[in-house]
Parts: sequence; C-alpha cells; structure tokens
Amino acid sequence: MKTRLPPLKPLRVFEAVVRTGSLTLAAAELHLTHSAVSQQIKLLEQHFDQTLFVRGQRGVEPTAAARIFFADVKAGLDRIALAGEQLLNTGKVRIIRVSCTPSMAMRWLIPRLSSFQIENPRVEIRVTTSTVAVDAIKEPFDVLIRRSPMHRAEYECIRFLDDVLTPVASPRYLQQHRFKAPADLLQASLLHLSSRSESWTRWFSAVGVAVKGQLPGQIYEHFFLSLQAALTDLGVALGSLALIEDDLAHGSLLPLFPDLLLRDKGFHLLFRPGGQDPVLANFIGWLQTKGQQTCASITQAAE
Repeated sequence: MKTRLPPLKPLRVFEAVVRTGSLTLAAAELHLTHSAVSQQIKLLEQHFDQTLFVRGQRGVEPTAAARIFFADVKAGLDRIALAGEQLLNTGKVRIIRVSCTPSMAMRWLIPRLSSFQIENPRVEIRVTTSTVAVDAIKEPFDVLIRRSPMHRAEYECIRFLDDVLTPVASPRYLQQHRFKAPADLLQASLLHLSSRSESWTRWFSAVGVAVKGQLPGQIYEHFFLSLQAALTDLGVALGSLALIEDDLAHGSLLPLFPDLLLRDKGFHLLFRPGGQDPVLANFIGWLQTKGQQTCASITQAAE
C-alpha cells in the first residue's frame, strides 16, 4: 500500500511546472535538465496512478484534478519554507517580508515604517516591490499588499485601506488651464496608468460625462510616475487620496473637483492567519491601525 505522503522531490517539480506552465522553465528554475523534470512528473503520475498534465497550445497544462492539488501543494511548500526560516532565525532578528507595488511602498508604507521599527527593534520589515498577481509570485512572502482582493489556500485576505480616486494637478498647470466642469477634462492632458487603463473612463462615467473614443494623454507604467508627471506640470493625474496625502497637504498637487470621487476596491492584505505567528499578527494589526488613520483622513478631506 502506498503511503499517504507523496514523494517530496516530485512534488517540488510538480509545483514549478504548474506555476510556470513549462517543463523547460521549471527545469531552469530548479537547475535540473528537461529530462529530469519529465522523469519526476512521471514518478508522481505513477504514485497517483493518473495523468497530471496534457499538452496545450502554450506548453503543458495541468488537468482539472491537478489544478486543485496544486493549490494545496503550493500552500504546503510555502508553509514549510516559512517554518524553516523561522527555525533558522530563532533568537535572531525576525524578518517579515512584505511584497507590494512600487507606488504603495514609496508613498504609503515606507514613510510610516519608522514608527513600527521604533516599537519593534527586533523585527525587520523587508519590503520588495512587484506588480504581478499572487499566483505568479515566486519568492516567499509574509504579507502581500495589492489594490484588489486576493485568494490563496490557507491565507487570509482583508481590506485595510480605502482607495478613493480624484483628479489632481500642479498649481502651475491649473493656472495655465481652467477647468470649470468635469467635461472640460476631455480636452486636458490626462495621465494614464497602463495597469489601470480604464480608470479615467470609470471616473468620467461616475460623474456623468460620456466618453467617446480614446481619451487623450500620456500612459505611464506606475502610479508614482503619473504623479511625478503631474507634479512637473505635464497634465492631470487620477490620484489615490491614500497615496497623495502629503502632496495635498503641502499644496504641490491640487484636487480639481474634490467632491467628485471614484471609490475603488481598496487596498488589501494577504497573509497567514495571525494566531499562528504573534509577531506577524502584531504587524498586521499595525497596518490595520495605520490604514484606519489614513481612511479617517480621507473621509475628513472628502467632507
């Protein structure tokens, strides 16, 4: 009779193949040959007595049953990696790995981290930036921050920060261009995000302005780049109030129509339930508190 625990090496190979969608990419990531990866997959298929992959147009594709199995395998491997790191760091400075978008890191998280570090000197918050979806992240993480809800087996996702959008521009730009009504912005130099290309259209729709054809303006890869463009008089950006508090407070950016707001899905945290890790639970609580403070500031500014 086969044991309940599948062979571990083939499991690691299986996870890499499903995640990358390619035997070749998985082999390169694991520093194995293509034939070695194929052999490990065959061993796992023999163990379960069923086919786990089929050939697709873009490479190998997992069967429906394999996709379900993959979610649990990935969660289990992540958990082993985290447990190993925690054991390795016993008695040392604890590292919490946070993955978030560049704009969130630069404009919200990092400016607030000093207060947490002062209160928790033996905890190091290690911030990395990424824009990829949760399923595509290769590196282990403790907390993932994104602008939409996320799902991963054995992880919890909570909304911790409002994402309220409004048009903003520099004082110099607004001296040179007069906008009396939202429809006037159809003739402005609008600053767009490639990852959120529909945001301006959604804002115009929310304020009752019909959009016909393609909107004018430049397209930027990151939110902070569009804000920098606005700060240097290049046009009107659609700013998230949570990320431009200082700019509004100092007057370097001004809201055009402060009462006309677009409320998006909000910023979310993805993490393992805090009861398993009191240090992580403390950091999650700190993030929620800071998020509530920012939300209160946004509400006050919008009133």
